[in-house]
Amino acid sequence: MSPRPNHRTISFGLTIFLSAFLLFWVQFLLGKYILPSFGGAPAVWTTCMLFFQLLLLGGYIYVHVLKSSKLSARMQSYLHCVLLLASLVLLTRASRIWNSPLTPGPNWKPNGMGNPVWQIVALLSASVGLPYFVLSSTGPLLQSWYSGIHKGSPYRLYALSNLGSFLALLAFPMVLEPGLRTKAQAWLWSATFLIFVLGCVYCAHLFGMASANDLSGFANDDSPPLTITKEDTKLLPPSRWDYFVWVGLSACASVMFLATTNQICQDIGIVPLLWILPLGIYLLTFVICFEHERWYSRSWYHPLFWAAIFAACFVLNNGAINNLVAQIAIYAFVLFTLNMVCNGELARCKPGPRYLTGFYLTVAAGGALGGVLVALAAPQIFRGFWEYQSGLWMSALLLTIVLVRDKQSWLYHSKVGSPVVVVGVTILLPESAALARGQPHQPVTYISVLVVVFMVFFVVANRNRTPASQAREKVVPIFCGVALSVFAAVLIVNVRGQIRDTVVSSRNFFGVLAITKQNTNDPERAAYSLVHGRIVHGYQLRAAAERRSPTAYYGRNSGVGLAITRRVADPFVGDEGLRIGVVGLGVGTIAAYGKAKDHILFYEINPVVIRMATDQRYFTFLSDSPAKIEIIPGDARLSMQRELDRNERQDFDVLVIDAFSGDAIPVHLLTQEAFAIYFRQLRQPSGILAIHITNTYLDLRPVVVGAAEHFGYKAALVNSAGDGRLSRDAQWMLLSRNSFAPASQLNTSGLSKEGSNLRGNHLWTDSYSNLLEILKR
Repeated sequence: MSPRPNHRTISFGLTIFLSAFLLFWVQFLLGKYILPSFGGAPAVWTTCMLFFQLLLLGGYIYVHVLKSSKLSARMQSYLHCVLLLASLVLLTRASRIWNSPLTPGPNWKPNGMGNPVWQIVALLSASVGLPYFVLSSTGPLLQSWYSGIHKGSPYRLYALSNLGSFLALLAFPMVLEPGLRTKAQAWLWSATFLIFVLGCVYCAHLFGMASANDLSGFANDDSPPLTITKEDTKLLPPSRWDYFVWVGLSACASVMFLATTNQICQDIGIVPLLWILPLGIYLLTFVICFEHERWYSRSWYHPLFWAAIFAACFVLNNGAINNLVAQIAIYAFVLFTLNMVCNGELARCKPGPRYLTGFYLTVAAGGALGGVLVALAAPQIFRGFWEYQSGLWMSALLLTIVLVRDKQSWLYHSKVGSPVVVVGVTILLPESAALARGQPHQPVTYISVLVVVFMVFFVVANRNRTPASQAREKVVPIFCGVALSVFAAVLIVNVRGQIRDTVVSSRNFFGVLAITKQNTNDPERAAYSLVHGRIVHGYQLRAAAERRSPTAYYGRNSGVGLAITRRVADPFVGDEGLRIGVVGLGVGTIAAYGKAKDHILFYEINPVVIRMATDQRYFTFLSDSPAKIEIIPGDARLSMQRELDRNERQDFDVLVIDAFSGDAIPVHLLTQEAFAIYFRQLRQPSGILAIHITNTYLDLRPVVVGAAEHFGYKAALVNSAGDGRLSRDAQWMLLSRNSFAPASQLNTSGLSKEGSNLRGNHLWTDSYSNLLEILKR
């Protein structure tokens, strides 16, 4: 029976729990706050996570240095109290400068386009740098103090810390975000931080006042603790191999968490809801693995590991492509299983409490390394989002190394362990990829079977020549090497399939773009297209007769085509021509509608899009148009707001919102604050706002209708069917003060009649948006 917790345990536990809760609450709070200012790209969140991981590493370094120093317990507690008070002073000063703590003023918003990684880092440093540093050091520092004045194991406090982080993830989308605006959350966070500071000061007081006898476990000499617990069985210092394993396992878990976030966000939406799921799984695995050793079992999770690899290969090859729930479920299952294995193996090889701070520092370094690989290295090395495939293979490689070096593992003691791994990888993985493409039983499967048969024959033929244990030790690495090679081949084939028919590709902060060839064997349909992920953002036919025809989602029968045609016929337009604004350049297809006196302004945040759309080797919509074409670089919402601040209203006759990233929606362009800017830029009362809402997974009509009703605009829905050559199926919504023509003339469905079929009209704001309420059923 475990002893009842005393006031020391309760004080340390509550303070650690509260610090972890605040640590992750502020991540989502600031990530959501700065998202509209930096274009709403998935890399905004990845950059935020990189900053927080690096600062976490800094906090762990501080704790390790403090613990290794010759400072007395009282001096250590005094030093940390000074940091706590300094963080409070900075928060107070920020609240006076910005009229709110944590949330910087408008001077921090970007002024142009390009890679804003370091600007995001500078903004976060100014707003929450020192408070976050103090919070990040709390877990390992208080656990180290606790192990010095208490006989119990500190690792359960580590599980408690991760539980606090996990609960913060649940509280943000369910309670905090729906109920409080950003500035209100900032004030509440600051008040809670004050309570945390008081608790941490009290813990420092307990540690500083402890007697020398109480601090035997915290001694800086090489003697073991006076009381040896089960956690203290590893009394020798960790080896270099131990540090390598700790860093590797932590880095693999971090890479998979961030890569999964990128995979989900690039095709669905860049909102906290989809950040929370991968991060929640990542933290939950820490809670499970470090709460008690019984929760991680190799006999359960290693078979699940290979099942997860199978599922990952299936979804990477476009399996369940039209089923959003299935895709998210597969990604979640893969992430949970791989992180359970990584963190489970990490928990198995953790040292005794004497080496606690070094262990935490190494784990934090691995997490930061994963962040650097995904946020900084991958965009420079890879032409696509291939860090997910890399993370899968790295996880398999590291697990294999751990098992091969562990002579007590099932690879050596299970009669069928090694052959099963090879059979599973060499047969199931190629089959999973083929099954996703609807082409089962590939030749690689039969070759794999022959390889397995040869290996089994090799083992049987040599079983009498050497002792069984020696034979197994020789053949296990061979089995594992073959399995890893086959797995790598499957992933390489997947990557090569993604770049098939690609002429030019580029990756930057805003995503991966490629120019590809379409229908090369059919001269009438041959075209160059601009692709982001799986989504075509426009294409131009190469045939001279159709070269200037609007294509894809912008055909003459589409919503945007009808909106421009309606304004051309409007008697109020006169001879001055149309002013058309377009949010999202694509390949410049809207320019095909331009006349000699028209003026078309394109707002485009991604410099790569501008470079590709103006490359006349592939796209000539912009150069062929007789209209005056102007491209305004930078985020459209910020650019239009700056124009309004300068009293430079554009008075657009038609304003087109078409800034999709993959199949993801730019949430910051669909909020109440964004619509307020759009309507101020429209010519009144005749201007038309055309919003492209074609989406595989989400029904955006309730969001647009909610905004139209809030601002007193009329709305019409335009569904247009593609002809398979010039145009594609498209869904647009048109908003205007004036009444639209009858639905039969516009080929529309009037939303005033259809409104009852919409599952409620939802007005999104910069402080609140919810994808669950608009999922297609």
